[in-house]
Amino acid sequence: MLKPNYKTKVTRTREQIAQEREDLVLKTAGEIDAIVAEYHAKLPRKQAESIGAAYARFSSRFQESIADQIRVIFEAAIKAGIFIPREKIFYDLAVSGKKERRSGFNQLKEAIENKEFEVLLVFTTSRLYRKNYKSMQFVEEELVERGLRAIFVKSGLDTADGDNWRMMLQMYSFLDEIYAGMHSAHIQAAHETLFLQGMVCTSLSLGYTGQDVPGQFTKQKRPRQKIVIDPETAPWIKKIFDWYVAGKSMDRIAQDLNGDPNAPAPNKSLTGIWTHELVRKHLMRPAYRGFWCYGAKETEWLSKKDYAKQVERDEPLKSQQFEYLRIISDEQWYRVQDLLANEKQKSGRKPLGKVQEARPRLLRQLFVCPEHGRKLVVGGPYGRSLLCPLCRATKAEDRPLYTHLNRELALQLTCEKLVELIRSDSELVLEIIVACQQAAESVQKPDPERLSQLRSEAKKLMSKIEFNRRSPGESPAEQKQTELLLKELRGQYSAVSVELASLETAQTQGVVVPTAEDVTALLDEFGNLIASASFSEDESDFRIARRIIDLLTGGQIDLYQMGERRQNKGWLQGRFVVDVVSAVSSQLTGMTADAEQRQGKEVIIDYKAEKLIDRQAEAAKALSDEGLLCKQIAKEMGKSRSYITVLIKHWFRSRGLPVPDGRRRRKQLPNKQDKLPLYRQLADEAVQLADQGLPYLVIARKLKTNDTIIGKAISWWHTSRNLPVPTADDRRKKTLSKAKELYEQGILIKDMAPDFDYGPRGLTLALRKFYAELGETMPDGRSRRGNARSGEPVNGNSKN
Repeated sequence: MLKPNYKTKVTRTREQIAQEREDLVLKTAGEIDAIVAEYHAKLPRKQAESIGAAYARFSSRFQESIADQIRVIFEAAIKAGIFIPREKIFYDLAVSGKKERRSGFNQLKEAIENKEFEVLLVFTTSRLYRKNYKSMQFVEEELVERGLRAIFVKSGLDTADGDNWRMMLQMYSFLDEIYAGMHSAHIQAAHETLFLQGMVCTSLSLGYTGQDVPGQFTKQKRPRQKIVIDPETAPWIKKIFDWYVAGKSMDRIAQDLNGDPNAPAPNKSLTGIWTHELVRKHLMRPAYRGFWCYGAKETEWLSKKDYAKQVERDEPLKSQQFEYLRIISDEQWYRVQDLLANEKQKSGRKPLGKVQEARPRLLRQLFVCPEHGRKLVVGGPYGRSLLCPLCRATKAEDRPLYTHLNRELALQLTCEKLVELIRSDSELVLEIIVACQQAAESVQKPDPERLSQLRSEAKKLMSKIEFNRRSPGESPAEQKQTELLLKELRGQYSAVSVELASLETAQTQGVVVPTAEDVTALLDEFGNLIASASFSEDESDFRIARRIIDLLTGGQIDLYQMGERRQNKGWLQGRFVVDVVSAVSSQLTGMTADAEQRQGKEVIIDYKAEKLIDRQAEAAKALSDEGLLCKQIAKEMGKSRSYITVLIKHWFRSRGLPVPDGRRRRKQLPNKQDKLPLYRQLADEAVQLADQGLPYLVIARKLKTNDTIIGKAISWWHTSRNLPVPTADDRRKKTLSKAKELYEQGILIKDMAPDFDYGPRGLTLALRKFYAELGETMPDGRSRRGNARSGEPVNGNSKN
């Protein structure tokens, strides 16, 4: 795979700059050689009275005055009878006079040390130094005290003129210093005017470019330009912001930009390579929301260290809102600032091998020791635990947190609890919709006091930030504490700015109330992201899941010691307040709920590892609640019956509950046997036959059992259906009703009597009595027999 050529994206590479400098050096050397040849012809060495040296310098890369300075110096040298050899011409190209370490100037100092010349000729006093005291010190100590002469050609100053030169040099160098300050002030004033007009007066951020203004030119005769949005690079700025909000890390964004051949290079980049820090700077740049600043930083020269550094001013020299230069909305920009303020820093070594599962990073810097106010850090064997560093430095019996928190267990239990909290149900969805409706109504009736309060709070926080930034402290410990405080203050400022921006945006655009489907989809998405983030390899999913966890927990879970302070006897309990309704509604509407409207509830999680017997006892109890016998539970779990009894007892005792009597439980079970009892197997057939009026003995013979089983089967069949169990009288009446029906159909009594377990005489008497109970008269059997033979009805048809 071919590596991307980043250098094709930059305007000036290091090689190009080096080549430009080399070309300038060669050009300057050629010009000096020509001047030296010209003036050596006018004044040969033999005719000169003394040997001299020349020094020239210019400050910026836009100047090219070395040859002009050398020419003026040679003209003065010839008049004074001074011969300047070519090797005694020293110069510096595009180097500030404030800088002590200059290559040409260092060569001059070496020549002075070796007394290689008698007279030093300089164009003006400002060419040596920009500071008055340094010019005086150099001339006095390095030249005069060594018996060397100094001539400042254009200043008309010569150290051979008695003591007057000191006063003159001090005056000229003082004026040089003042002039430099006045010159920078004039440039600054001109830049401020151009800035307020929206003109290019400094380097532009990526996403913007200059557009020529007809008829206007700079001092260098270049067209004056107005700042406009660059249509080619501005979409990439939007992508950077969208990617970050979508969950991409700054490292991943830099990688994607570097890997895309169409992506632009960072402005003023010599390598064309995006880095983590460059992405962060672009995300923090307020110009992308249309708020431009001029003079936010100033250059401070450190004379002792011989370099300049950029320091932030208390406030920019000028600031202006240019809406036509807006690329990012206020809502998105402040949202990004809030995310940046809460960005969790990477720390610690990378894991060796594939052991990341035991050391998940999702909950990094989430757990806090409330006693010490410290976030838990990674520790323990192989970095699989979290602990408070201050608790660890305390005696074991006095530690607020004695037990270490297992990272894998903490991730599992925390994610399970959060998924349970945001599990969508109709009641929660309705509460979220109502909260969104209230937010929409509040926008229609804005609270001016709230807006004023937020603006005032933002101003106070910014004042605190500026104060602590200007006064970081003297000792390293104080500076570290100030750094932590600044991070906290910036986070608070970002949160206030996000709420303020959301209110202002909502007033102009309104709030859309989501539907039940929208709320359900968002809750399901939250739950899926949290549940899958622990094993997901997608960095974006990981980062979004952490944002959801911070949203629900407030970014902090306080831990408290529970149980005994002995190894494997205690555990940590996590507590945090969550308001799911406010958290989800703020994501849907983009508006933060007021503190008074939030109704959070405390959530408690016991970070306690479940033992094997606890898990088995829970499974055994669940099967027991389903009505299974111990024998059936043992078969289901693959354990012995005695061990199932131990598990059931452990379940109750571990919760401080009395162990129930197994015999009483068995008595209350609908199924008291392992296999289905015979009477239940025969119940349906027995009831069907009983409905035909057959006695129990007859049914028993048909089903090949006894009448007791049949009675029990019929009784269970009715009881299980909450029906009354037939009595003996009910069964007699049903039998006689069936016999009466057959008798009236012409069936002979002697033929039907065996089917009802009667004799002919007994059935006749029973039917006669049954007819009497019904108030009817039983037909005479002799008159209805006729010529019917046995096995035939009286009408001549078979009874079958």
